[in-house]
Amino acid sequence: MPELPEVETVRKAVERLISGKSISQVRVLGKRVVEGASQGQMRDRLLGKRIEGCLRRGKYLILRGEDFLLLIHFGMSGSLTFSPRGSCPRRHTHLVIGFDDRSELHYHDPRTFGRIKLYPPRPFEEIPQLADLGPEPLGEDLSWRNLGDAVRRRKAPIKQVIMNQRVIAGIGNIYANEILFCSSIHPQKPARDLTTPELKRLHKAIRKILRGAMEEGGTSIISFRDAEGKRGSYQNLLQVYGRLEGECPRCRTLIRMQIMGGRSTYYCPHCQEK
Repeated sequence: MPELPEVETVRKAVERLISGKSISQVRVLGKRVVEGASQGQMRDRLLGKRIEGCLRRGKYLILRGEDFLLLIHFGMSGSLTFSPRGSCPRRHTHLVIGFDDRSELHYHDPRTFGRIKLYPPRPFEEIPQLADLGPEPLGEDLSWRNLGDAVRRRKAPIKQVIMNQRVIAGIGNIYANEILFCSSIHPQKPARDLTTPELKRLHKAIRKILRGAMEEGGTSIISFRDAEGKRGSYQNLLQVYGRLEGECPRCRTLIRMQIMGGRSTYYCPHCQEK
């Protein structure tokens, strides 16, 4: 599932490629993904409208138009692809938005877990999918003290807590593994038991890992590409994720894996003692 660095990478590319363009075509090809609006309704709301920008909140991408917000969640396999001259939609393309210069933006999603929903302009706090999201991990709202206030109220394992979108918006499984290794915290440690030094390390690691992944264009392990079809390269820098039985880059202990909350969890049993 695309996490914050991947969605932010897509956001930057989409904003650069389509901001200021007017919508000339709307095709809804997948009713399961596009929620609450028929093709006719989408056309009525979007045709002739200008794209003013592209925003992100957590793992959500938001296309902002003259009088609409188009909310996009990529689910497990969703992607946006920009075509400069238009092209025949691939199989599993659910939405095509064409622009006045004949370019197009395609939403493609083989597993159909993604969702697209149209809203009138309104504050994010009034959009149900965004209203309960926690602070942005790279924003000023998440100091190490605020992080401590949020996690110390919870007895769940710290890995599950930092992946909880109501606690922090945007962190998923890949980066949770990397953040906890970077901060030398065992993924199973109860969040409420973290010490002040551990909280400070965790806060620093969240910023370091996410910023590093954004600089590399995200992680492309299976299918992630940005809107221009470029792969990210952070997969080449992963320290523990996907490295079962590989050597820890710090101490050469073999990396272990266990399932937590239905997700694969990788850690070094020496560097991340519980």
